[in-house]
Amino acid sequence: MPWNGMTPHMSGTSLSAQARYAAGTLEILESFLGNSPIREEYLIVDRGQLAGTGAKSYQLN
Repeated sequence: MPWNGMTPHMSGTSLSAQARYAAGTLEILESFLGNSPIREEYLIVDRGQLAGTGAKSYQLN
């Protein structure tokens, strides 16, 4: 997966939260390997531009 970043921050989270993180990671990988679009809320960057939550939270200087 070139140009992709995954940052699982699981320190101090509940077991149910960790299960959600794992399910989300699985969904992203299945989408990528199945050549299907990845949900926008999972994206950090799309075609060189900030995407998903990051697009609303950060600015590029």
